[in-house]
Amino acid sequence: MKHLITLTIIFLLAVSNNTYAQVADTLDLGEVVVTASKTPTTERETTKPVTVIEREEIERHTGLSISELLNQQNGITINGAASSPGKDKSVYLRGASTQFTLILIDGFPVTDPSGEGGAFDLRLLPLENVERIEIVKGSMSTLYGSDAIAGVINIITKKSETGTFNVNGKAAYGSFNTYDWELGASGSSDIIDYTVNLTRTQTDGISEAEPRDGADFTKDGYERNAINTQVSVKPVEGLTITPFLNYSQYDGDYDAGAFSDADNRYESDLLNTGARISYKTDNFEIKEAATFTQTERKFTDGFGVFNPEASLFNSDLYGIYNKFEKVRLLAGFNVQSLNFQLEGIDEGSQILSPYVTAFLRSGFGLNGELGLRLNNHSEYGSNWTFNVAPVYNITEEIKLLASVSSGFKAPTLNELFGPFGANTELKPQQSLTVDTGVELQLLDGRLSASAIYFRRTIEDLISYSGNQGYINVNEQNDSGIELSVGYKQDQTKVEVFYNYLDGAITQNGKETDNLIRRPNHNFGVNLNQQLTSDFSVNLSGQYVGERNDLYFNTNTFSTEEVELESYVLVNANIQYQLLDKQLTVFASLNNLLNADYTEVYGFNTPGFHFKGGIKFLF
Repeated sequence: MKHLITLTIIFLLAVSNNTYAQVADTLDLGEVVVTASKTPTTERETTKPVTVIEREEIERHTGLSISELLNQQNGITINGAASSPGKDKSVYLRGASTQFTLILIDGFPVTDPSGEGGAFDLRLLPLENVERIEIVKGSMSTLYGSDAIAGVINIITKKSETGTFNVNGKAAYGSFNTYDWELGASGSSDIIDYTVNLTRTQTDGISEAEPRDGADFTKDGYERNAINTQVSVKPVEGLTITPFLNYSQYDGDYDAGAFSDADNRYESDLLNTGARISYKTDNFEIKEAATFTQTERKFTDGFGVFNPEASLFNSDLYGIYNKFEKVRLLAGFNVQSLNFQLEGIDEGSQILSPYVTAFLRSGFGLNGELGLRLNNHSEYGSNWTFNVAPVYNITEEIKLLASVSSGFKAPTLNELFGPFGANTELKPQQSLTVDTGVELQLLDGRLSASAIYFRRTIEDLISYSGNQGYINVNEQNDSGIELSVGYKQDQTKVEVFYNYLDGAITQNGKETDNLIRRPNHNFGVNLNQQLTSDFSVNLSGQYVGERNDLYFNTNTFSTEEVELESYVLVNANIQYQLLDKQLTVFASLNNLLNADYTEVYGFNTPGFHFKGGIKFLF
């Protein structure tokens, strides 16, 4: 109860404050263009719930990581975001397991075929290299293929500003002896745009494992160096060619497990490179993107060295035909080739996928999206996915949306060919998701609200059995309610959201609650307040309800279920701009109430901590 009282006070202070303030971008979607549908779409036309985090909002959260910023959004939990800085991060979009959310960089998939479930490691991407983030909820497999069962998170990297040459940088210091550096440049002309951004982060961190009985555990820090660069060339009217390169190197420490200290080491190198080509006329646009993503990882612990390597080649060719006033057609062909190398194993798989989607606009408020995709996998054969998503704009202020969509996740290379329990007879995990709800924009856009209900079923879940290895055996059923209200008055803006989540797995005809580390109840408040034209404060508070976790007891050699207590986190970001906004002094203040909480049983979390520094743009 005291947690709810704390957040209620924050909310009341927010809505009662009418001083000069800056408007947060995550709420003002009326003019936002969403690109995750592969064709630019306004918020009014979107058929699924979307959250857009614009560059201005990212700048106001300088000092946070991508995981920390995502963890403040409606309907998403990043487990580990509020733990040790180097702790691995698990993405739970609408409560789905990490492997069922597809991460995109500039609209194209990035996965790690050697990782658990093939999930991408968010620790490899610095927030400083990000221009905007789009979160689309609901199955997106018809457009993006495997892994997009719960939705997609599209991370769009920094672009140059038209007609300008800029040099930007940042220097920051914080708790746990943390240093951040950034240096970048960008420019633009009639035929060429370019950008390059270099970042480095290093920290001593805290012990990843939670010490017991006053034990003195060593700190687990990390270092990360990253570069983001791209050049966009327009040799003739309508034609754009954009080669790009993203590279990240991460070295960090990790412990042996819950309550267990160790001097283990983890290293990871990410290379994401390729080129995007587009040609556009009045009625037709064709796009091709060829991307190559390679991940090399190295684990060093008491058992030796574990060194998996993996790569993903993705080619996506599609065309958009928009001559008709009420129908926009998109058709494409996607090729994915995955490779995995470990301890003498060198295996791969391919997926060939033609797909088509029609975007419908009636002219009287009824819009929609119809899509179909055929996926031909080199091991298991073929499967289909579909998307039916009507939207009805009753008025300019009221929008009803509903969708029925299927999704799938192909077996990972580790599950098919890995050293432990591999099974080449595995089938894809397949899902069906139903969404329905209403979105409101009232009082000339000052008041926004939404209420969404979803239900998701995933069949043929892949599980590991000690006797049989990996097998298709279980079914997962999840449902939830997502509520949000946003209000902006003058220059003050506040968002309040609440999520309810319920889920169970069916094993051998028996249903069991299995939402491990995912709360049934999640409540959040986000406020942005500009006290003067140069001084702004961003305040966020989040209540995370009770969760269950699993703990392997080394004394009994058995797995036990434990309950994690609810908690409240309150964070603040402060900025003051100088020299005609070319220089900014900032501070990020986290866990202001110095809460004692647990994200993962047996693992440590920090008390109050901070980061402060300066950034410039000339």
